[in-house]
Amino acid sequence: MRIGLALGGGGARGAAHIGVLMELERLGIRPNLLTGTSIGGLVGALYASGLTCDDLTDCFAQINISSMYSFAASLPALTGVAKIEQLLESFIGRPKFTELGIPLAVVTSDLVARKEVILDEGDVITAVLATIAIPILFPPVEMDGMVLADGGILNNTPFSIARARGANYVIAVDLSNTAPYGTPDKPAPTPTGVLGRALALTQRRKTWQIMSVVADIITAQTLQKHLAVSRPEVLLQPHMGSIGLFDFHRMDEGIEAGRTAVREMEKQLSAIGNR
Repeated sequence: MRIGLALGGGGARGAAHIGVLMELERLGIRPNLLTGTSIGGLVGALYASGLTCDDLTDCFAQINISSMYSFAASLPALTGVAKIEQLLESFIGRPKFTELGIPLAVVTSDLVARKEVILDEGDVITAVLATIAIPILFPPVEMDGMVLADGGILNNTPFSIARARGANYVIAVDLSNTAPYGTPDKPAPTPTGVLGRALALTQRRKTWQIMSVVADIITAQTLQKHLAVSRPEVLLQPHMGSIGLFDFHRMDEGIEAGRTAVREMEKQLSAIGNR
């Protein structure tokens, strides 16, 4: 059996991936290959590099808008990513895909050709910066004539890629199972820095909530289209509640949501761990 684990995008909700990995390890399940989109690509890169779940938690705890991003007026985006690039390097160095302990493929969207592009060669961190590049907010990555941005535009839960890469048992983690529009949010700690304060102000407006819900609707519709073509053996959909894309202060909730999602499917997954 060749197990593929597909980790979906969802910003701060990606903490759920850590919880999923914790529970899979408890069940004796270790993926033979990883695919990831956006934050799923980031978590996948860290795990494929050999980091433990505790290491992942430590890294994730250091990610927040105030400390990791800054205004960058000269870029085709509101922010630069130098700080998060430095954070990733501090945890895994600068590996090539061929140096990873688990094969990894990350999903991006080429804004020029308007098509999905899978990265599995060359520099891992550059690929991660491409897959997490939410348009307008974070700068795209230019590579070989392509302008690469967040893979969630086209394939937010890339189980189809895991299947295409040879996995005959696919576990997918979709992060779009969120609370209905209008559900009260939990206030974030008072942010520092101009960008953090600006984002916090925006998040308190209904406009931001509407944008977030619209993104979830589009993601869910895209997921259904992919499911109509091919289905993973296990689809985990952690209950993310009102955790927003930038609610990194709710990491513990996200981790627990991921752990709970695996426990709910434990009977089915335990059979795999025992093989």
